[in-house]
Formats: sequence, structure tokens, C-alpha cells
Amino acid sequence: MYQCSIRVFDTPHLTAATAGDAFMEGVSDFGSRLAGLAAGRTMHPIYDHLVRAETWSSGLFSETAFAQLDEVVSEDRGEASFADEIDRYLLSRLSGGYRTFLIIDRKATQPDLEAKRHQTALLESGGLGVQLLGIGVNGHVGFNEPGCHPDSQCRVTALAESTLERNGYHPGTRAVTLGIAEIMSAQRIIMVATGATKSSAITAMIEGPQSADCLASLLRAHTDMKLFLDRAAAKNLS
Repeated sequence: MYQCSIRVFDTPHLTAATAGDAFMEGVSDFGSRLAGLAAGRTMHPIYDHLVRAETWSSGLFSETAFAQLDEVVSEDRGEASFADEIDRYLLSRLSGGYRTFLIIDRKATQPDLEAKRHQTALLESGGLGVQLLGIGVNGHVGFNEPGCHPDSQCRVTALAESTLERNGYHPGTRAVTLGIAEIMSAQRIIMVATGATKSSAITAMIEGPQSADCLASLLRAHTDMKLFLDRAAAKNLS
């Protein structure tokens, strides 16, 4: 029996638009809390939808405090950060602005301390209201890779080989990520998956055992989890 709300749409565009509407509803429902943002290609059409919605309702996010989910820590300081990506695709395009954006500083010389600082900033800001998530092909959420502890908290973590290869990261690249504990602390989780490459991870998440082998499966225990899929991502679900 499914432990979360699952909606399947014919196209990635419809999936993104409906997930965007659900995210905006979460922002409205939990306006005094943070709205968690993720980077990655899956998020781009969702952010396009949020920007279009804001053109019809100026100032829609003017009182919203956003927070970053994860960030790659790299010795190459010239690479664009996830925070920059989120700004480019969403925040800088909001004509009515936003209250604040709690970022992870990828240039921090002590990433462990930066992870602790980010965790503290989230707590001091009231915690997460709604968290927007994608899913990795190996079932990771944020950069919580298979095998990490279900009670993990914001930290510096190594990346799985499949994650390194898929994203073109150098061997040994690490990341700062919110842990499963912080993600599960959100009042509502909005997860989005599109494309056939995500179908195996989605099947493991929904129909497999709740296990650290597929970190996304642990989110099924959340009391307000909404999953938005296109047909391709949902193709293996029974």
C-alpha cells in the first residue's frame, strides 16, 4: 500500500506545472517556515512555472524565506554553484522579490563548519515548511547516497560513483547536504521525477522495502508526502 500521494501525468510539462502549484500551496500553508529549494534539470521547468505564476500575482513570494537543500564542494571555485543556479532560474526572475535565501557557501574553507552553520540557520529560522525534491537514479535525495544513516543530519558527504559519473564530477568530489532527518522534519515534501532514467528509482522507492539502499523509500513514512511523476518515470509501477 502506498504511503504517499502519487500523481502521474502524460508529459513532463504537466508534471512540473502541477508540482509547482503544489509547492506554492505549501508556501502559502506554511508561510512562517522556510521553503526548501533544490537544484538540477528536473527543477528548471518547475521554476519557470513559479516565475509565470508570479507575473500574475506580483509579490507572490515577497515574504517567503527560501533555503538551499545541498551544494557540491569543489576545489574548482570557477564552477557555478547550485545557489547560483537556483538564483538564475528562479530567484533573480521574481519581480516582486523574496524575503531571504539561506545558502550553503561552497567556497567555505571548512565545509564541516559550513554544514553546521547551515543546519543552525534553518533551525533558527523556524525549520522547513515545504521541501521541493528530485530523486537520483540510485534513489538518493539531496546528496544522501545509498547506505547513509536514516537519521543523518546536515553534513559533508562523499558522492556515490554513479553520481560522480552522471554529473561529470571529479573523483573525490564531496557535497554539503541536508540529511534525511532535516528533510523528514519538513511539514510537507514535494518530490518530482520525470523521464525513464528515474523509473527504477521510483519503483524501488514506492514498491521496494523501506531501506537505506534507496534513501527515497524512507520518505514514505512522512505524513504529508506528495509525489509527481510523468508516464515515463512511473512506467514500472504496478
